[in-house]
Formats: sequence, structure tokens, C-alpha cells
Amino acid sequence: MSERATDPEFDECDCPAKVDAALERTEPGAGPALLWLVLDEFHPPAVVLPRIKRGLRSRDAQTRANALQSLGHFGRLHRNVDVESLALLRGALRDRTPLGGYQLRGYADNAADDIGMFVPRHRLPRWLRRRHAGPWRPRRLRR
Repeated sequence: MSERATDPEFDECDCPAKVDAALERTEPGAGPALLWLVLDEFHPPAVVLPRIKRGLRSRDAQTRANALQSLGHFGRLHRNVDVESLALLRGALRDRTPLGGYQLRGYADNAADDIGMFVPRHRLPRWLRRRHAGPWRPRRLRR
């Protein structure tokens, strides 16, 4: 039997309804619950991405930081991010809110690097490609 089936902590974090409730109440555990939801392969992107966007709009800096981490993981896992999430990411890149000795824009920078690395270049806006693009993959030469 898997660890997931025996550990009650997993049941607290991965249910989309519980993540919604935690985000609504701005609980301290809302950010980690969001990360669990993103990293759980059983939830489709249509379930996960709206909750990431809610986390990015949270008043709590820690929840926003975890939502930025979640957005980076989402881009890595699904190789796609929508326009609204990219707009929220762009705003977070200028966020100087202090969090544990760092600024929130550092978390946004890491998320942008993940998205630039794993999402195909043609799906990224120019501002992200210029600063956070992953490796250049040249096209094959035609003969």
C-alpha cells in the first residue's frame, strides 16, 4: 500500500475543495496545500490553474510565494501556462514584499525561469523570452 493511502496528512492537502476553503480563509497552510495539488498527477490543469491564480492574488505573502512555486511546477509539468497567469507573474516580478529575508520577486524570478525553460518559446510572450528563456533549440537545417 502506498504512503499516500496510509498518511492522513495527504488527505488534508490534495482535495481541490479543501484548497479552495484554505485560500478563502487565508489559512497559513493554503500555500503548501496548493503545492500538493499541483504536484498530484491526478488533477487536470483545468482544476489546478484557477487555484494557482487565486493564490497569486492572495493578500498573504507566503501564499503568493507558494503560488509562484506552484506556477513554476505547473509550467514544468504541463508545458503550458495561460495568458492571465503570465500577467500575474509579470506583476509579481516587481513585488518587493519581504518574505523570510528575501523579496517575493525572487520567487517570481524562479517561476519565470521554470516556465521559460519548459514551456515552448512560441507560447511565451516576448518579455519572458528575453529575460527568462531556456536553452535555444535551433531548427533543423533543410537541404
